[in-house]
Amino acid sequence: MRIILKIFITMILVFSFIGVAKADAGPSSELTTFYFNKNGQPFTQPVKFTIKCYGTSVMDSTNKLLKISEIAETCQAYGCQFDTTNIFEPYKQNIKYCDLEGEASGNKFVVNDFLAPSMSGLNCHSADYTIALPDSKYYKETQKYKDCQSNVYREYYPSGGGDVKGDFLCAQYETDDKLIPTTISTEPNGPCYRYGYTIENNKCYQIPDEFFACTGAEQQKLNLCNQYLEDVTSKLAKDTNGYPYESICEAKINIPASISNSNNQQTPNTQPTTPAGQPHKSIFSRVIDFFRCSFLKIFGKSC
Repeated sequence: MRIILKIFITMILVFSFIGVAKADAGPSSELTTFYFNKNGQPFTQPVKFTIKCYGTSVMDSTNKLLKISEIAETCQAYGCQFDTTNIFEPYKQNIKYCDLEGEASGNKFVVNDFLAPSMSGLNCHSADYTIALPDSKYYKETQKYKDCQSNVYREYYPSGGGDVKGDFLCAQYETDDKLIPTTISTEPNGPCYRYGYTIENNKCYQIPDEFFACTGAEQQKLNLCNQYLEDVTSKLAKDTNGYPYESICEAKINIPASISNSNNQQTPNTQPTTPAGQPHKSIFSRVIDFFRCSFLKIFGKSC
């Protein structure tokens, strides 16, 4: 019995880990433009910088601050863009602050909490497109497109005022007196569950062709409205796989007016809590360690 219980607990942990791994693997894609300024003016010279973000881990009940993400890049010109999908986006609920360490013109500087409390200094908006069609292009709705759709909906939803609500015109072909009786079984997931059939009072009926002709005509008219969409594919910033970034962000950094030279670097006010001499572990690594330790304890072993 105890062995069965241990196996059961192990299965729970395994499926819990799968859920955590899946959630960790798919953050929304994010592109951030960094603007460095000094003395109120754009700084156009190269800037080497490292961003370290600190926060709490969902796996640590002590709420101790840990370094949870880091990026190191070089900004060659004013307004440089970098993929920050794995830096800010997946940890926004956990990040407490982010520090920036930089070097410009041979001088080093530090800007603590450069994104301000609650990351309010990271300004983001969704990518500027509304429709992705099977042609692998991305489109933005125009007023002509919306008017065209409304006209179709007025025809097929007479009381909807140009919207999809109210009585559906094609439903007149799907009333009880129009349905075609069949002798097909209504067993769960049986033949009557196929497209073109419906079940009423535990009997299988075939939906008449007139209904599908009506809905097909509606869809054809809606498809004609696509000619009024604006193709914005070439205007969208895309990741290495060719897909548009879902979030477009920007961050403005003020380089301190007085910065140290490379031999006298300023020390950040906050230090990472990762023990000195030990490699930093990401949240994902800590999750793995947590489950490994849990497995060992279940079977009477130490971590």
